[in-house]
Amino acid sequence: MKRLFEICDDCLGVIERLKQIDKDYVLMRNVDRGVFELHNLSQRGNSYCLSFAYEQIDERMIVDVLKTRVENSEALFREMEAENQKNRQRQIKQILNDFEEKIYDS
Repeated sequence: MKRLFEICDDCLGVIERLKQIDKDYVLMRNVDRGVFELHNLSQRGNSYCLSFAYEQIDERMIVDVLKTRVENSEALFREMEAENQKNRQRQIKQILNDFEEKIYDS
């Protein structure tokens, strides 16, 4: 069973800004996983939205929430695809460099 604790307030006003984005957002601390999670109480079935990779509450959470909202999904997918393309190019370049090194070493 998950042990979740609601974070009701913070000194940076992140909770308040999350509520401005969506009044049903709730920031929770998942004690078992050691992460902060965003939940939306208006979702049917499961309120979970996303987990944050940060150990403390800060502005990056707001950026992540805005970035992952449905309204921004098209831009997010374009950004992910561009990043994937960069990674593929980087991998190809690394493979070619490794291959060249092996040819010259033999």
